[in-house]
Amino acid sequence: MKNIFKPIAIVIAAAAFCACDEFGPVFTGKYDEPADERIYTDADFAAQTPITIRELKAMYKDGPVKITDDLVIKGQVTTSDASGNFYKSFYIQDETAGIELKLGLTGLYNDYKLGQWIYVKCKGLVIGDYEGSKQLGYEDITGDYETAYMEVKLIIENHVFKGALDEPLQPEVISEADLTTDEHMGKYVTINGLSYTNTIFCLVYVNPDGNTKLTSNRIFLDEENKNAWGVTTWAMSKSKFTEYLYSGVFDTADIGNGPEKVKDHKFEIKPTAYTVSQYFKMGKTSIAIRTSGYCKFADKEMSETIGNGTSVSFTGILTNYRGEPQFTLIDLDGVSAAK
Repeated sequence: MKNIFKPIAIVIAAAAFCACDEFGPVFTGKYDEPADERIYTDADFAAQTPITIRELKAMYKDGPVKITDDLVIKGQVTTSDASGNFYKSFYIQDETAGIELKLGLTGLYNDYKLGQWIYVKCKGLVIGDYEGSKQLGYEDITGDYETAYMEVKLIIENHVFKGALDEPLQPEVISEADLTTDEHMGKYVTINGLSYTNTIFCLVYVNPDGNTKLTSNRIFLDEENKNAWGVTTWAMSKSKFTEYLYSGVFDTADIGNGPEKVKDHKFEIKPTAYTVSQYFKMGKTSIAIRTSGYCKFADKEMSETIGNGTSVSFTGILTNYRGEPQFTLIDLDGVSAAK
């Protein structure tokens, strides 16, 4: 038996080393759907102990937890990577909570439909935390993250099972007080009455490959500057970042902690796509609307009415990033500005 599992272990190790929680390019083509695919039901998991997603998340205390009991969770798919704003994962939700499943594949929307019931055999998987948000994935042998992507087909097939296709969940409308409660983290929700703060956060690298002759390789386009650095799009594709960079709007930004400025090294900066957090306020609470530089609507201009202080509503997934609320849109249908 030991010899049989050695090749699998090697593949699993490779998958763990590739784990990353940053956004990246997403394949959104169409796969051929298998014929007569099996649909699983509760009866198929009678040998496992059913628990709620909230109970699963409660197992996490202060570090990654490898699940050793025959536990199974069941939830409906609430996200799609068709627009590219979710990367290698999707969220499921039951009546108690929501959680991210780190499958490690792209084009997931072809196989896991909005509203579809998903069963997850949890034994052997790991529940971890990424900057305040819980995730269910595989063990990361590198130690860089608390969970890795499952990624290997055999692992996914042994843990994730597709149930019946149901009507997609309707978002829960939540209040400002709900933005910082664990109860709503990872859930599909709507937040109303937000106003734009003309503030962004974006971490830019002089050379994304890591090689630079400068004292620092990083540029922080951050909220302290309170001017959004001229960025009027939800995020920045490579071409859009190049356009912004050479327009001069980033010229006065510090490289690292200064004193070197972007304007002094503009042509040394290697363009790439960048994820942007656009900041809004709900009452007195600041919330980051995080958008991938690789998603289909990265370069879409934000409505001028949003910039003029109009009340905005968002529908998507509520998460936490270092103690602050963060929101991820599924697509721009989740944005509604008052007229």
